[in-house]
Amino acid sequence: MIGLISLDAPVRPLAEELHAAWPESSELRHASRGNCFQPPDALAFAVGRYPQVVVFGPVPYVVSLLNSGFVKLPREVDLLCVDSQRRWVVPLAGGERGEELAREVQAVLGVEPVLTRYPPRPEGPLDVLTSHAVRYYRPGSAVTERAAAEGRPVRLVTDVPYPLPALPPNIRPEAPEDAPVLRITDQEDPGDSDLLVVPRTLVVGIGAGSGTEPVEAMRLLTAVLAETGHLRSAIARLATVAGKADHPAVRWAARCLNVPVDEHPADELARLTVPNPSEVVGTAVGTASVAEAAALASSNGGQLVVAKRKSATATVAIARAAVHGRLALVGLGPGAHDLLVPRALTELRRASAVVGRPEAVEAVAGLLRPGTRQVAVPEPGTVRNARGVVLDWAGLATDGTGQVVDHTGAAVALAAHGHAVALVALGDGAGLAVPPGPYDVRRVPGLPVDQQGAST
Repeated sequence: MIGLISLDAPVRPLAEELHAAWPESSELRHASRGNCFQPPDALAFAVGRYPQVVVFGPVPYVVSLLNSGFVKLPREVDLLCVDSQRRWVVPLAGGERGEELAREVQAVLGVEPVLTRYPPRPEGPLDVLTSHAVRYYRPGSAVTERAAAEGRPVRLVTDVPYPLPALPPNIRPEAPEDAPVLRITDQEDPGDSDLLVVPRTLVVGIGAGSGTEPVEAMRLLTAVLAETGHLRSAIARLATVAGKADHPAVRWAARCLNVPVDEHPADELARLTVPNPSEVVGTAVGTASVAEAAALASSNGGQLVVAKRKSATATVAIARAAVHGRLALVGLGPGAHDLLVPRALTELRRASAVVGRPEAVEAVAGLLRPGTRQVAVPEPGTVRNARGVVLDWAGLATDGTGQVVDHTGAAVALAAHGHAVALVALGDGAGLAVPPGPYDVRRVPGLPVDQQGAST
């Protein structure tokens, strides 16, 4: 059992939020400066009763209590402090188990762990994922991390679409059934051994009235997440009707989740088809749906995964945003690695496939992550068949239907199927262009080739 202790009134909602996420494995107690259970008493009680304690309050004050001698901290207790401003979770006592708990608190509250016990470790094969999604630690997930690092088979399970970067060849969907699992998902899994990687693709629509208490929408959302199994760390943004972003209930939810809020005009929401419209709401605010319609409006063509749920005066709904492929147009400059702009290297390391003319792909081959697919498409007329006849094609790649395409077409075909692709060219890359499609395009200009002499 984990003890949760709030030291003063301002942090009580934060402690209650964590307890709501862990109702079976935590006990919550509030200190009060006006009775016998004051902060020093509460902290002393907690560390004497629970093997792991999370205290909510100012970090310097908690440290001063520990140094005062009033609180006797047993050697085996893991003690964490979540600061009053909802920024950090700081392990004050304990070892690796306490740091693992800090990461679990991070997954629920969105606070940043301050881990100072161990030096930074070298980048592991799964670290490429954490810049673009949340790695969700659970009791048995270390087995998956060790297997990935040691080159043993890891089974990749993709529950939700996501343009994955290059992963090592030992992480693959066809790995043995008994292999440790790396699961791409936005929902809790009933087991505790899978390592979950959670893309931030959920959008929460919120409706709140004039009488809605500041914490009501967040309490409702916490209950909905517990019921449906969707992970809080998958929430990317909130959405509501125009004029409601400053509502106390919406502001509190945004602060708790540390996400932005989108506002949509009522007439825009009124044009969307939703499963649970309300004539009463339509008369009051000009749209028959706020929560469901706002979630859909911010989902970029996605779909509802949780229909409208209601409390006394608040509503929430959850949509999963449409996940597009990723296509980066990258200029490589003159080709030397030290003349590559930093953002270009980031995109190359992010891609699961790199496409371009042979000389461009060869120039960056040594920079790519293991497992990155390399697609080199020659210029038309530069390739001959076995009889010496020039093959005057646009290229030698196909788009999956048998249609021969050039390097641009090959990159577009991969991105349209949800892959993370880098289309590369020597020079500044200004000549790279792709048609609109179901992918997000990013352009990274490189140094012009004629600047090589000026740059050396």
